[in-house]
Amino acid sequence: MAPARRRSPQATADALLRQVAADHAATAPELEAAILDRLRGTVPEFFTDDDVAYDMAAAVAANVRRVQQLIAIAPEKAMSEALPLEASDLLQSTIQHGIPLISLLEAYRSAQGLAAEWWQRKLDHTAPPTVLSLATRTLNQLILGYIDTAAAQVRASYELERRTLENSPDGRRAHLIRKLLAGELVDIDAAARTLNHPLTARHIAVVLWRTDGDGPDTVLHDTLTTIAAALGPVRCLTTAARHRMYAWLSTTGGLDLGPVRALQVAAGVHVAMSGVHRGIDGFVQAHEDAVRTASVVRERDAGSDGRVATYEEFELVALLSQDQDACDRFVRRVLGRLAYDTKDAARGRTTLYVFLACGSSPSRAAQRLGVHRNTVIYRLHAVEDIVSGGAAADADWTALASRRLELELALRIVDHLGPLPPPPQG
Repeated sequence: MAPARRRSPQATADALLRQVAADHAATAPELEAAILDRLRGTVPEFFTDDDVAYDMAAAVAANVRRVQQLIAIAPEKAMSEALPLEASDLLQSTIQHGIPLISLLEAYRSAQGLAAEWWQRKLDHTAPPTVLSLATRTLNQLILGYIDTAAAQVRASYELERRTLENSPDGRRAHLIRKLLAGELVDIDAAARTLNHPLTARHIAVVLWRTDGDGPDTVLHDTLTTIAAALGPVRCLTTAARHRMYAWLSTTGGLDLGPVRALQVAAGVHVAMSGVHRGIDGFVQAHEDAVRTASVVRERDAGSDGRVATYEEFELVALLSQDQDACDRFVRRVLGRLAYDTKDAARGRTTLYVFLACGSSPSRAAQRLGVHRNTVIYRLHAVEDIVSGGAAADADWTALASRRLELELALRIVDHLGPLPPPPQG
């Protein structure tokens, strides 16, 4: 009987890397968060605009997943691949917002260093000393090779796409719109003629984006056309990326948002809309409001349930959620366990919301909820015990009314941004 063939040191290192990649795939969001924290310090220009920041976060997540996949098949099947679509979107945003190529390359290099450190720590806890050095060298080669390939593709595409964009009518229009939004000195009358749009009129700004790859390519345009028709006679100005569109719907007459609020948008399409603003300052403010609303809707994947999300609806949450950590602490302090993503907490939040909306009347709340008044009072006793942290010896549901403002704020945040994950057991 022939002796069993011994595995080579390289094969042992490769198998170890594959095991490490599989064991830690679920913890990739930790690496994504760490990279974004570092990038906010090294390349802050990517985080001054909500949509560019969103594209950066999506690109980081996609690249982290790609690197993990490469390690998981290390190394014989590893090969150079095209950048993820999310990275291409970031490249386009970088160009459209005038961010230099060197900043994008710096972002990739900063991410590379942190990714290498993160995977190395995972490897250190797994690899036996006899194979650690070889596994470390292989890991670094994989990550460096991926980043080198990505950087080469970025360099090759940046100038080509920038020149194409600048030389196209859409590109020149987008450049002029960026100058207006940045508050640069621009001849407004000349800009209005170039854009063929009434910049001194009344404006509603809209941000539309897709969260899936299905459906026709025209779905965003079709949705915008439906919104414009609901508003009545308006002039429409647009600028778009692959999966996102910005628009201004403008008129010298009145604008009524009511019909738009009643619209249902297609699955996979999200819409955020500003209020009505006037003049060139209003053109800028409307855009900022729509972008901020879109950012709130995207936070924690908070959906709009097929509706058009308006700034009026999300304004308070947008202001409160500027500091997400502080926002979470506020919700947790005010609602306690009611803030968590559990069935009991959801029922408690609904009872509390209806009770406050009914003028703190348990009888009217019972009618609204379709339950007996005593049931509402029983639930309110439980709610008061939770939100007081059990401090009261005998929970008094009537005390809830005295905290109405902060309770309603916290409930509204949870409604729009979603409940918090329950704390780990033990």
